[in-house]
Amino acid sequence: MIGHPVSTFLPLNRSPCRLRVGAWSVDAVCAALSDRHESHSGLAARLAEELVATGLDVPRDVVRVAGVPPSGRPVAMVHGEAVGISVSLSHVRGVVGAAASAQASIGIDIVDPAETGRQLDAFFTPDELALAPDEDGLLRGLLWSAKEAAYKAARLDVGFSPRAVAIESLAGNGFGWTVNGPHRLVSGAGGFAWAGRHIVAIAAAPLPTAGVRSGTRGTLVAPTPAA
Repeated sequence: MIGHPVSTFLPLNRSPCRLRVGAWSVDAVCAALSDRHESHSGLAARLAEELVATGLDVPRDVVRVAGVPPSGRPVAMVHGEAVGISVSLSHVRGVVGAAASAQASIGIDIVDPAETGRQLDAFFTPDELALAPDEDGLLRGLLWSAKEAAYKAARLDVGFSPRAVAIESLAGNGFGWTVNGPHRLVSGAGGFAWAGRHIVAIAAAPLPTAGVRSGTRGTLVAPTPAA
């Protein structure tokens, strides 16, 4: 695969997988949309809520993932209070995904490589297009998904500008990235996986704050409900 082998596979059956992305652990899950009455965004949010509930060992019905204005960035809440787990959602036609991590700020993006052709070249630099040969026609799908995931992980809450996201390396199963935000630079690592025929990119960066933690081991604790 274009000199950049993607050897990780995420099943489309709602089975979560724990991945190593740079220095951080990330839980990810994908699913095929089988119910025509169910929305892509709704299923993605439910998948993220299941990841958070499992990570915090709380009932699924006390967890909610909702977008915060103005960017719509998803935030995980338990009993209505935000918790220190970063979540991210993505969907394309027929496939949805979610990721969660207590260790890093994360972003996930899913693309259909058949829809990421040369029409996207205006969003890539010559250096990015030279990161790997494109013998199988997948390089642009990798770059686009990496840019989207990195933008989400940067948590800048500004509009997506593809040229502000630099993909700096493609090596092994992962990538390195930097987002040039209006007030700060954010850099991190990323990894790729397959979900069926779709490319999944997951990006991670250091958390901007410590989050809600307990003890010296950094164990996340769910808030208790108000009396």
